[in-house]
Amino acid sequence: MEQKNTFELLDRDLQKWIFRKGWKDLLPIQKASVGPILKCKDDIIISASTASGKTEAAFLPAITAICKTPQKKGVRILYISPLKALINDQYRRLDEMTSGMALKVTPWHGDVSANKKEQILRNPEGIILTTPESLESMLINHVNWLQKAFDGLDFIIIDEFHAFIGTARGYQLQSQLHRIDNLVGRQVVRIGISATFAEASGVISHLRPNSYRHCEVISQSDSGTDKLSIQIRGYEIKEYLHNTEDATKDTPPDLKEEKKHISQEFQTLSNDIFRLLRGATNLVFCNSRFYTEAIAGILQNLSVQYHVPNEFFPHHGSLSKDMRESLEYRLQQGKVPTTAICTATLELGIDISNVQSIAQIDPPSTVSSLRQRLGRSGRRDHLAVLRLFIPEYTGLRMPLCSILSENTVLSIAMINLLLKRWYEPPYKQEYAFSTLLQQTLSVIASYGSVSAFALYNLLCKTGPFSICSAKVYSNFLRDLGNSDLIVQLNDGTLTLGLEGEKLVSDWGFYASFKTPDEYTIEADNKKIGTVPLTRSLEIDDVFLFAGRGWKVVFFSEERKLIGVKNSNLVAEPLMLYGSSGQIHDTIREEMYKIYIQEEIPQFLNKQAKLNLTNGIKIFKSLGLKTHHIVNGPQGLAIFPWKGDCILRTLMLLLKKESIKASIWGSHLELGFTSLDSLKVAIFNLLDRKEINGTDLVSKIRNLNLEKNDEYLSVDLKRLSYAHSKLDIEGACDFLKLLYKEIQENPPKSVNISWSTSSPS
Repeated sequence: MEQKNTFELLDRDLQKWIFRKGWKDLLPIQKASVGPILKCKDDIIISASTASGKTEAAFLPAITAICKTPQKKGVRILYISPLKALINDQYRRLDEMTSGMALKVTPWHGDVSANKKEQILRNPEGIILTTPESLESMLINHVNWLQKAFDGLDFIIIDEFHAFIGTARGYQLQSQLHRIDNLVGRQVVRIGISATFAEASGVISHLRPNSYRHCEVISQSDSGTDKLSIQIRGYEIKEYLHNTEDATKDTPPDLKEEKKHISQEFQTLSNDIFRLLRGATNLVFCNSRFYTEAIAGILQNLSVQYHVPNEFFPHHGSLSKDMRESLEYRLQQGKVPTTAICTATLELGIDISNVQSIAQIDPPSTVSSLRQRLGRSGRRDHLAVLRLFIPEYTGLRMPLCSILSENTVLSIAMINLLLKRWYEPPYKQEYAFSTLLQQTLSVIASYGSVSAFALYNLLCKTGPFSICSAKVYSNFLRDLGNSDLIVQLNDGTLTLGLEGEKLVSDWGFYASFKTPDEYTIEADNKKIGTVPLTRSLEIDDVFLFAGRGWKVVFFSEERKLIGVKNSNLVAEPLMLYGSSGQIHDTIREEMYKIYIQEEIPQFLNKQAKLNLTNGIKIFKSLGLKTHHIVNGPQGLAIFPWKGDCILRTLMLLLKKESIKASIWGSHLELGFTSLDSLKVAIFNLLDRKEINGTDLVSKIRNLNLEKNDEYLSVDLKRLSYAHSKLDIEGACDFLKLLYKEIQENPPKSVNISWSTSSPS
């Protein structure tokens, strides 16, 4: 189709709107989408970088298509977004786009007035903009209305589709869309709007799982990295693994100044942010709410100190709705310089057209996340600016990951892969029992009672939970019955039990996700703090908290209590500060290349170059170029250079053989395990005919990782965890390599010390 004719295919009123906007032409992704969407035949994935015009690429032809069949009644387009803020933003844009048309646009989410919802309930028409949570409410409370209102539904548009993949909300959405198809008796065209994937075709199965319907992928090459300015700024953070109150006469004097040192070093980082970003509009991403608040507070104090207007504001999920929206409005208006210090809350959502730069404190969780964040700046013809502020921790008895400057190397690896346009592939299908529980109760609540066969057929056999066999689903229903979530009626159908009624009637039921449970940490019956637990724990695990090492001696999921005692072993923080992404094999392999190639990228500042140089020096001294195992100052350490799934599996396999393994960044610490003991353990593992994943996780105490896991049996939770969190085949392949290495080229003992100096 010629470009000249593409514009002419759009509805006349939309053409007028485009003229009023002053657009000279449609953007490439918009031109490519018009023809396929107007056919109203195939599912479509629109994949392009941020600010490429993806939303208009979907809506312009979709609105044109429904205008050609005005005789059809009811809701014609259903738009689903992960964020209410994005819905509000899109509502304003669509309201303007359709101002000259007889087309109603209605937002529907928790903050929308009951009056507006009542209007669409009385007269369903046009376009509805909603979230998965609000759609869940519709499916439960208005299923009969939904069946009639969606009878003429032509398109379901899912915005920020990549944000749903592999998440509880993603499985919830897949189930909801399948239920809508079942309600209307046909497959409604789905349009997924997504950020760039390395291979967009890989997400097709996530748009409509368990289906052979054709899906057309309309993608645009990711040009965002072609006009990109990058800098990694390094910092040396002095951190110690003891509290000042533990200092003795033999303790170095600077240990007593721990808090002062840490404060000073983060002050240096914040000073740089203040100096580099003030006077412009920026987004600064942190991996935790703690750092978000801490850095925003320092920056606000600097504004007071220098007698200048404050431009720095925090943005995270714990803030009130009014505070978040006030900052979002200020960013959208773009009238005054504004820098948001935020978690992932601003990674998606509102359109901020004038963001001059993106900053990241500590390495991001995934390359995909980094690309999404970067896409928030450099719009249209403007240069995209990315700054990474990467601290490395130094001090007494630091772990190898700190001495190797892994934060710096990980950041470089992610940037390298970003520039190569590599992004994490879609996650493999999970059991997602927590979401399956929600959807099972939701379907029952919609109809009053449903047979087990109908539930299995709708949700599993033809739906998104196809990994779940009939036998597994039968055991799953038994768990729900044992928890009084469901009961069986005399006719054999299933209805909600007393606990099920309570659960469904709670407004929080509509959400498939949960916030981490807050656990109390106690030592000798004395409370030492609380922490949202985001990782699995076993008895004898060691972690860092409040500046000290602790060993787990007691764990109660019911009481949300962790009992501990002092430990002198090197430890890492219990709370991993909200990083949800798993490090992929490819990223760790890229880190290994950086170490062995010994090239210093030009986008590092002096301290970052120094940190990297020191890390490479230690890498060489450990012999890691030719060895995967070293005998260092803290005992044996294994470096597979593989992702988190393989690392986690290796740890559990070795623990099964009584090896006290723990994960530290990219490697495993084995303490003072002898090499002979390790050889015997590996031999025993490789000699097994079959390794059962559920058996490996038998000692993990906190398996309630998802919202509704508390209602499930331990067996089902172990099955789910083993399937999604482990890679037994990959781990065994590495153990074969490691065993051969130990046999032919055993590691030598090495002594290393941290030595660094400030850059000139």
